[in-house]
Amino acid sequence: MKMKKNIKIRIVTLVFGLFVFSGCADLDQEPLSLATPDNFWVSQPNAESALAGCYGLLKNALVSDANFLLWGEFGANTFMNSRSWIVGAVEDGNYHLMNGYYRPNTLNWRGFYRTANWALAIEKHVNEMPDSSFKSLAEKNRIIGEAAFIRSLSYFYMARIWGDVPIVDEVIETSDQLIKDGNVLTLPQQNEKKVLDYSLAAANKSISLLEYSSPGTDRWAIQANKASAEALKAHIALWYAARDNGNQQMVTESIAAATSVINNSNASLVDYVNEGVTGFNTMCLGKSKTGLFEINISSDTNESFRMSTGDNSHTGLTLNFPIFRFINASGATPFIDPAYYGNTMMKATERANDVRKTLFFYNIPAPGIPVPPADVFLMKYSHQSKDPNATDAYAQFSESNILIFRLADIYLLRAEANMKSGNFSAAITDLNTIRSKANVPNYTGASSVTALTKAIFDERAIELVGEGQACFDRIRLNYYTGVNWMNSARISQKGNFWPIMPGVISINPVIVQPEFWKGKL
Repeated sequence: MKMKKNIKIRIVTLVFGLFVFSGCADLDQEPLSLATPDNFWVSQPNAESALAGCYGLLKNALVSDANFLLWGEFGANTFMNSRSWIVGAVEDGNYHLMNGYYRPNTLNWRGFYRTANWALAIEKHVNEMPDSSFKSLAEKNRIIGEAAFIRSLSYFYMARIWGDVPIVDEVIETSDQLIKDGNVLTLPQQNEKKVLDYSLAAANKSISLLEYSSPGTDRWAIQANKASAEALKAHIALWYAARDNGNQQMVTESIAAATSVINNSNASLVDYVNEGVTGFNTMCLGKSKTGLFEINISSDTNESFRMSTGDNSHTGLTLNFPIFRFINASGATPFIDPAYYGNTMMKATERANDVRKTLFFYNIPAPGIPVPPADVFLMKYSHQSKDPNATDAYAQFSESNILIFRLADIYLLRAEANMKSGNFSAAITDLNTIRSKANVPNYTGASSVTALTKAIFDERAIELVGEGQACFDRIRLNYYTGVNWMNSARISQKGNFWPIMPGVISINPVIVQPEFWKGKL
């Protein structure tokens, strides 16, 4: 039997100290020296090691403290009630009452800047390496393209979480680059649309350098390919359109990118009706036929962690008994809240036979049968393997990948883009394609923006539940039904974005807190 190490989710590191630093691209403190060894950028294996480290940094930024769920899921009030105090603080808008420094990783954009800086360094240095250092020019281009994808995705997350953020467009490798006349240089925030422009340019670069892949190949889904970059572009362009008065050029670009993914990616949809639990399990374990880009969680590759209760991991914030030993009804256990929007939506007659209810959730109640709220929870992160070195039956490694982009997401994104371009029939066709895979009848509602906005949001809400999309979907669609604490006044003060960590502002005073959060941290 292959031995599996009991490890934390880790960052792949470069042993010679490349980019060993604290805060170089955080924009909030002076970095340590980052002098690059002259003898490192000399071979493809070294460049691959640097790329692995970059993926590790991205993973750390998203997974630490279950950040991707806190940023992209729980605040949507759609299905899951995490019962995490940080979610309550954001909803109430009273962060100062909740010692915000308990979860600094969630407020601080440091992880994304470290990731983006490393990615930019790879782009720069690999580009300067002679083609002969690589197995082929395509391999050299792939490494640069994957790094550009990671940089683009990092900035896209920051734009969706914080809105206006600084742009660092040069590689930070020495402290001298951020010091002038003995003072640490500071960079102000850029307008959200400039950040999106920067992210989109990196996505386009990635598309131009990468090639399509196929399920079953070693890198499928867990490393970026051309379809991953096109999926990212489709998202960036549609977000840009939503933030720029419905910019039709961006809507058109989103449709084109999504269509290319659907036609060329070699990915296919999971048919939940015919594939059932097997199809669901395969999708969640990762690298399945439907994946476009995922965060790898696998004990076989030492990229896993021991599952445990609590709010410091995505498993702890989604799972309950029988995955863990007890039902914890004390207030810490996550559950599918029967009062939330999604549960009312799923009770609609048209969803009576939606197979995702029993595939995606544990112990979902039959109509009219009450079940304690703490007993119903999401199953997407429930896949596990036993630690062979432990005697405790609950000593389990997590094995569920974190799905960032997959094909169903892109069909529904294209439906939204077509709706926003006025092509309602095309939007409904894509919507029905996804509904048909879950035994939901075809859409029969009105062909209008109002009706289709709800229908598309609803379909994304159930299909992508727990994948960190719902909060971003609400902002992009401007659809806040069921989120009673969000209102037009708060939105006008950018209160639909996250606050910035006060420590960032104290060190870099040109950073401005969103109006809504001023005086509340």
